[in-house]
Amino acid sequence: MKYFEEMPESVKSALIVRSAAARGRRPGSATPMFGKQHAADLASSLVKVENVAEVIKDIEAGVQTQVISHVDVDLVLPPGSIRALEEGRDEDGDDEEFDSTLHQYGIYAPLAKLFGETSFLPTSKLRRAPSKPTSLNRSRSFLRDQKLSLRREMGELVDTEERYVIKVHDLVNNIADEFRARAKRRALGSSSPSEQDLQKLFPPSLDKILHVNKGFLGAIRKVMDESEEEAMEDLEDDQPTFSRSRYGGAGRLKDPTGAASFAKVLLEWFPRFADCYQDYIRASQDFPQLITTFVRQQSSFSQRVQQTGEQKLRSSIIEPVQRLPRYSLFIDNIVNYLPMTHPALQSLLKARDIITSICSLDPPDADNSQTIKRLKALIDKWPASLFPKGRLISAADFVELAPPYHVSANATGSSSGVLLLFADTVVVCRKNREASMSARGVMAEVDKPSAAAMMASVAAAAGGQRHVQELSLVGHHRLSDTRFTESQDGRVTWMTSLGALDREPTSSLTAGKRAFLLQGAYENKAFKWTEEVTKARAEGRFAEKERESDRWSLRNVSVKDAGLNIYAAIFEEGVDTLIEGRKEPAPIRIVVDHERGTKGAPVGHYGIEIVVNVTVTGDHGGFPYHISFHGLGDKSYSDFANDSSFMSVFCRRGILFPAPLLCHADKEQLATCFRTTIMRETQH
Repeated sequence: MKYFEEMPESVKSALIVRSAAARGRRPGSATPMFGKQHAADLASSLVKVENVAEVIKDIEAGVQTQVISHVDVDLVLPPGSIRALEEGRDEDGDDEEFDSTLHQYGIYAPLAKLFGETSFLPTSKLRRAPSKPTSLNRSRSFLRDQKLSLRREMGELVDTEERYVIKVHDLVNNIADEFRARAKRRALGSSSPSEQDLQKLFPPSLDKILHVNKGFLGAIRKVMDESEEEAMEDLEDDQPTFSRSRYGGAGRLKDPTGAASFAKVLLEWFPRFADCYQDYIRASQDFPQLITTFVRQQSSFSQRVQQTGEQKLRSSIIEPVQRLPRYSLFIDNIVNYLPMTHPALQSLLKARDIITSICSLDPPDADNSQTIKRLKALIDKWPASLFPKGRLISAADFVELAPPYHVSANATGSSSGVLLLFADTVVVCRKNREASMSARGVMAEVDKPSAAAMMASVAAAAGGQRHVQELSLVGHHRLSDTRFTESQDGRVTWMTSLGALDREPTSSLTAGKRAFLLQGAYENKAFKWTEEVTKARAEGRFAEKERESDRWSLRNVSVKDAGLNIYAAIFEEGVDTLIEGRKEPAPIRIVVDHERGTKGAPVGHYGIEIVVNVTVTGDHGGFPYHISFHGLGDKSYSDFANDSSFMSVFCRRGILFPAPLLCHADKEQLATCFRTTIMRETQH
């Protein structure tokens, strides 16, 4: 009865409804739960435990420590407080190693800095992490030798570009044109290559490359010529000559070295390289075989190749493919000579990313309809209504553990499967008997279907024999209603579903909490899986258009004292703000200066579990932040903090004080721990 009396009313109500639904009865139709009769029924059915050691072992496994290693939060700033990135970059900072992206937050830059560095989330425009400056030159000094080396590298790029354009001009207007002219005069029945054959060796994209690189060469040569005189005058000044103090207090930063203008030209011209170079790179895969085939044919073409030189021809046609990555090397060399505060730095790194993207042949299509189509071909029982949003982020092999969750007692077989992670959904699939498909195989088939998979799909569409699928879908959860924790030193991840499965599996192991022993790429790496889930939730809450804007960023900080990694989505939102594509907020919402119109949210609504109100007081006895915490169950705390103590206070009060999933126990504490754990788990 004491246990019943201590149980929260919300937990009792939930259990009464759940019990009635499980037994097919209406609430109140049987003996009332949690009353004296209920206690008597339990007491009368007690049986003395004889195998005490085994029971303790099972209970310890069932209530084993679970670790929360990653959390995602929303850091909401007042409306109008975030400026465009380029505007914020105009101002210098006093810190020699400052992050230039912090300038856009104005007075809230110190607060944003506490949440670490920017973290990368792929979008359709950028599928890999943006480049960062190297650690070779992290000072603000800009000495004469650095400036000389900088101009030398820029000049080297211009010189090599000129030689490259000459080579491509010779390839197009001498070699290719002569071969094309001979193909036009090709006699009927000749074994020489036709015009169509030569188009494979000298594709139209080659002519486009010559045209675009001529324009690019003229642009960078013009920048070097126009900045030459001012750069020479500036060589004697060992100061960061792009600072505003030297040129007055208004206007854009000026750079006598010409690096900023040079970077601007790269940003302007590199996107024009994409279509022609990617077409040429794809075509170049067949060049060696084409030349070998043409040369072996005893014809006037093979004779002409001998006159030109087979090696020269092979070298010439591969030149554009080899040129592209060299731009990245030049940019790296230029960046090494720039101080961290130089205005050209970010533009150069963006230009480098453009070249990297072109080389990787990244597709621009962000629609995932093709992904879903391929998954349907791989996975049996995929519902027609299931269309997860966004990309397939990751997949993990698992073996599901049955209560009491002993790792050694569980084997593969019917309990093995694959977790599929999308930005808004996690899908649970079972591996069918004797299945060989792994999570890695699923990702590979989705990215590029194998010939066997494509043939099976075509045969099925034509009404042929149905392909036996190795995976079966058993359920899918909304990611916003799902929590993942870790145990067993990173071997096991626990999935707690706060809402019902969107599609109920037939398995009896469908409670709100499930334990998965991770295998494959995530074996012993539950930490990595929960990190992917945390970033996926942040990705799913905001539309791609907003995430690509200057007024949204994701920052990551590792708080070692708390053993916690925090991913904070930083954005501004007012009371009347309505942004298209934005989903439900994060479980933890940090509202900054609410009195300035920042949009707050009540605890318990829209999945919010904790609201942290931060007021920037300026200086309150050395503590500029007043922090007020409000959590589920009417829990609240208030504290003051400064830059050095903010994260410690935030983790101690704002994240760990509800502690719904953490449980530590030894044998003497087991009875109390077991009772407390049941209460917390059910409440959560």
